Amino acid sequence: MAKKINYPLYQVQPFSSIKEMIDLAVRNAGDKVAYKFKIDDEVREITFSEFYTTIKNLGAFLHENTEDKRHIACIGKNSYEWITAYITALRGDGVFVPLDKDLPTADIIHVINDSECTVVFCDGKFEEVFRENLDKLSAVKLFIVFDRTENDGKFLSYTDALQKGSELDPSAFLSEQSDPNELKLLVYTSGTTGFSKGVMLSEHNIVSSVYYGLMISTVYDTGLSLLPYHHTYEAVSDILVSFHHHSTLCINESLPAI
Repeated sequence: MAKKINYPLYQVQPFSSIKEMIDLAVRNAGDKVAYKFKIDDEVREITFSEFYTTIKNLGAFLHENTEDKRHIACIGKNSYEWITAYITALRGDGVFVPLDKDLPTADIIHVINDSECTVVFCDGKFEEVFRENLDKLSAVKLFIVFDRTENDGKFLSYTDALQKGSELDPSAFLSEQSDPNELKLLVYTSGTTGFSKGVMLSEHNIVSSVYYGLMISTVYDTGLSLLPYHHTYEAVSDILVSFHHHSTLCINESLPAI
């Protein structure tokens, strides 16, 4: 006889937006470690409050240097920087477009153009690809490179963007709002019959998935990323569910690294 399970397994705090999700984490678990990851074999820990500071700085930079309702693409291996780009985009009034880092170049260019992205976050390994195809990516105003140390035209250093953002007033970014039923996350399929097709998710879709996912799932105090972050399951059920549960997420760069 199957064991009866009474859901929810624990109390889940209701919330209505990504903004509220972040505010709850900072208020109720600000000093707790949100992320753990390795840099040169050294383990780095980031608290929820420290993460929020990064979000404010990055958001302030984007608000100052791009238009409202910006569409933001991101491509690269699993990393803390990837998560900051993701949640900054969700916290603002724009749209986030996660890209599969293993896509052929033609598909990457297609998705960026089809999704009308004006900002691209990327690992340094993709910079050459984008430089060679700038004529096909005329709508993109900024490429923010995670591991670049200096700015070079459209190609900006992620670290420098954070520094410049820290010198700005974040209130304009923090006041950005979006309709909960409008497009917030644009996820492209595998494209088995031609180019990838975009699946449109609203903030309401995302919030509902996080809340009801927690209602029926067992989430522990510490978790480990497994799938690439561009996967919707990983982006929502790993990153956002862990965040709202105030769990510590250990960032794994790739499956072979486990």
